[in-house]
Amino acid sequence: MVQHQVHSIVLDEELISGPIEGGFGVGAALSCGGMTTPALPPPLGHDDLLRVLKTMGVQISLGPDTPGQPVVTLNLSHGLVGAVENHAMRAEAAARDAGAGPEEIGEATGQAFNGAACRSATDDVFLLSWRAQRLAQAVGQVNQQSEADKLMKAVELTAGALAGLLSAAHTMRDMQRDDNATKDAARCVRAADKALQEARKTGGLEVLAQMLTMTK
Repeated sequence: MVQHQVHSIVLDEELISGPIEGGFGVGAALSCGGMTTPALPPPLGHDDLLRVLKTMGVQISLGPDTPGQPVVTLNLSHGLVGAVENHAMRAEAAARDAGAGPEEIGEATGQAFNGAACRSATDDVFLLSWRAQRLAQAVGQVNQQSEADKLMKAVELTAGALAGLLSAAHTMRDMQRDDNATKDAARCVRAADKALQEARKTGGLEVLAQMLTMTK
C-alpha cells in the first residue's frame, strides 16, 4: 500500500517577493508570443487551493505577512501541479504492481486532457505547449541550482526547442490568425532550430552516443 507522506511548506512574503524573470535560459527565450491564451475562468482562491493541497498530502501555511496577490495563487497552483504529478507517479506504481502495462499507463495520460477541459485537438496542443514551456523553465531552474553537465545543457536547449515548436503548432491551428501571429510562429520555429543547433554544440549528444554504444 502506498504510504501517504505529508510535506510541510511555508510560503511567506520573502519567498514570493522576488520572482525569477528571464532566468531560465532558452526556455524563457522560446516563449515567442505566438501562443494565444484562450479565455479561462479565474483561478481558485487561496483557501480552496490550500484545502486541495492538504488533501494531496501537502501541508502549506501562509505566513502572516503574505499578501493576497495573484503571485501567491500562482505559487500555490504550481505547488498543486507538483503534488498531482507526484500522486500520478504513485498511482502508476500501484497500477504496475496490479499488472498494468505501458499501454494502459500510456492511455491513462490522455485523461489529463479531460481534466483540463480540452474540447478539441487545438485545446490539446495548447495544453502541451503550456506544459513544454514550463518544462523548459523547470529544467533551466535545475541547471541553475546545480552544476549542469553537458547532457543536461542539451536537455534544456531541446526542451526549449520543443516549447517553441508546440507554440508555433498551436498558432498555426488558428484559422483566424493574422499575419503577425504567423510571423510569431515562424520566429518560434527559427528559435527552436537555433536551440537544437546549440544543443548539438554542448557535447551532450556525444555523451548519448557513447551511452548507446554500451547497449550493443
